[in-house]
Amino acid sequence: MKKSISMMMVFAIIAALLTCSAYAAYDNAPYKEASTWAVQELDRAVGYGFITDKIKDKMNAAITREELAELTVKLYEKYTGKQAAAGDMSAFADVVNPEVYKAYDLKIVNGTNKFLRLFSPNDLATREQVAAMLYRTLEAMNPEADLSAAGAGEFTDEKDISGWALESVRFMHKNGFLKGAEGRISPQDTCTREMAVLITTRVYEKYFTGQEDTKDNNETVSMDSDGLNDLGQIVLNDTEIHKDDYNIKEKDGSYYIFIAAEKLNYAFKRQNAGNYTYPEVDINGSSISISWRNEEGVVLQTDLREDNPEAFINGKKVETGMAPYSENGKLFIPVNIFIAEMDMAVEADLKDKMLYIQYRSDFPSDILTGTWSDTETDIFADYRDITGGAMSLPAFATAYRYNRDGTYGMRMVSVGDNNDTFIIQEGKYRIKGSTIMYYDIIETVYNGSPFTIKHQDKLLETPQYMFIHNYDPEEERIEIGGFWLNKR
Repeated sequence: MKKSISMMMVFAIIAALLTCSAYAAYDNAPYKEASTWAVQELDRAVGYGFITDKIKDKMNAAITREELAELTVKLYEKYTGKQAAAGDMSAFADVVNPEVYKAYDLKIVNGTNKFLRLFSPNDLATREQVAAMLYRTLEAMNPEADLSAAGAGEFTDEKDISGWALESVRFMHKNGFLKGAEGRISPQDTCTREMAVLITTRVYEKYFTGQEDTKDNNETVSMDSDGLNDLGQIVLNDTEIHKDDYNIKEKDGSYYIFIAAEKLNYAFKRQNAGNYTYPEVDINGSSISISWRNEEGVVLQTDLREDNPEAFINGKKVETGMAPYSENGKLFIPVNIFIAEMDMAVEADLKDKMLYIQYRSDFPSDILTGTWSDTETDIFADYRDITGGAMSLPAFATAYRYNRDGTYGMRMVSVGDNNDTFIIQEGKYRIKGSTIMYYDIIETVYNGSPFTIKHQDKLLETPQYMFIHNYDPEEERIEIGGFWLNKR
């Protein structure tokens, strides 16, 4: 039952992605003390019922054998829709939890000392134990599943894997459930509660839900860093960030997006923030301060240090998962925390090899529909025949017409700088968060005085992007790409 995971799934899985835990501040939160990078998947795990009472109050602590047994039973029951039976509750002398006996009856767990009938419920589970118990859970819940580890490759620390766990570890790594670093799998290291839950969530989503998003296209890639590195560029709001200015790194099965510091103050715009759209980025030695303000003061303050995976958000210490670092003269900053704090989402387009980072809530299309212009002149109607030179043109004017069917028109004129220009565009548009993406663009450009054709009905091969900075409903004004336009 092998399935590849779509790029949309990959980035839904990016720990980056990426929401800081809003639950931590509330007593009735479904979980607490989770690492920032883990929250995206933990939020899904809540819906699946994988966060048990025993682990929910301290997710970043190491998981015990008893807690892991409970988790595997949750996975089995969720997948099969059956209630597991506790079976013989005299098998162990040191545990009374029926969930452990359910796991034992399903042959998911074994004891640690058969002669003394010990299960050792409070021992901390290692990474190889997590792999083995979840592998056995798969065997119990789906006997038809392909559990072959063939082609999994080897690890530099494979000698540290116990013989009984080797097949399980290889299988879990081969399928992207258990990640290593630099060729190592660290089988004897303890596993945190949140990581055990994340691995469980990935297993469930692959073998039960499939999680193959086909909304935009049906192309899929394996969940690995090679697939991510095939991306052509990132579009963060309306800022296009190319290969030299971003990196995507993997750690412990989670992915982190790094962007060159010099791009941040242009890319991370705030919605409807008046004159306070852009962040202030201050770099002093290894210290990095990034802040967003409004008329009353700082809205969001983030302080980081190079080579330190800790950050302070509005004075509160958080784990970023990976640290800022320098490479080839550029400082790269992990942006997962910003994406989370600003309630942004990540979407990948495999066909065009693009990664979009946009606000979750799209600007309302019904508001955008219509004609917007920065001049009282109707550029669409009044300047149909401009090559004759008989009409008087404004020094600068822009107008957009957005239609309900997803098509648009644009007219832009600039005169008086010895390079008079008139641009006509027709094409399609999509609203992505607060960004308008223009594509399938047919463009005609006139230059000179009098105007002559520079090119006509030219298909532009790449999309264009413009950010909706502000919207004033009372005046029916909108700021697109830094220019205020009035609705006509």
